[in-house]
Amino acid sequence: MSCGPEQPKLEQKKMVSVLCDVMVMEAGHQVKYNYGILPDSIWVRDYSFICKKHDVKYEDFKAEMLRLKTHPAEFDVVMEQVITQLQLAEMNARKGGK
Repeated sequence: MSCGPEQPKLEQKKMVSVLCDVMVMEAGHQVKYNYGILPDSIWVRDYSFICKKHDVKYEDFKAEMLRLKTHPAEFDVVMEQVITQLQLAEMNARKGGK
């Protein structure tokens, strides 16, 4: 057995794409359910749907989130990219509406 550093379960670019959809889904739930507490089954269903969309195993996504929890500097880099992608998507959506 190796005791070396944990290897990422997902490439950073893939994780950024998945987290972009996760952020949109979570924001939508806040609006739709008025910040209510949702049963785990709804979260599992929706996270699983997003993972399937990105051809990612739900278990790999969860493992990568847990790994990033122990590597906050790496998580910051990922989230900065997520925020940038979401801002670009919003700008492009606004341009399309004009």
